[in-house]
Amino acid sequence: YWKSTCTTARAVRAVLRARHPELGDRNYAKDALTADEVRALVVAAGSVGAVLNRTHATAKAHGWPAHPPETEMFVRAAVAECNLLRRPILLVAGRALVGNRPDEMLAALAR
Repeated sequence: YWKSTCTTARAVRAVLRARHPELGDRNYAKDALTADEVRALVVAAGSVGAVLNRTHATAKAHGWPAHPPETEMFVRAAVAECNLLRRPILLVAGRALVGNRPDEMLAALAR
């Protein structure tokens, strides 16, 4: 999962696609995630904090960087504002790897 306007997400996507051209992806800025999909990403990442974009104004205004919200509150907020999701997100074997982690992502894809 990535966002086309995010420089980091584009760079990580390019690294992953160079080694794994068959890799599917989803630009969630253009193809919005459903509540069920956001919820599943939270579960796969292990927590709201793992997928929360801590630099987003809404997250800061609510104090979420220090105290992430409950899952359902975050799901509602992220469906309304996709920039609350940290990016990119790679799902491999039911586990979500989040953020600028191309080496870990490539290793997970190699397993």
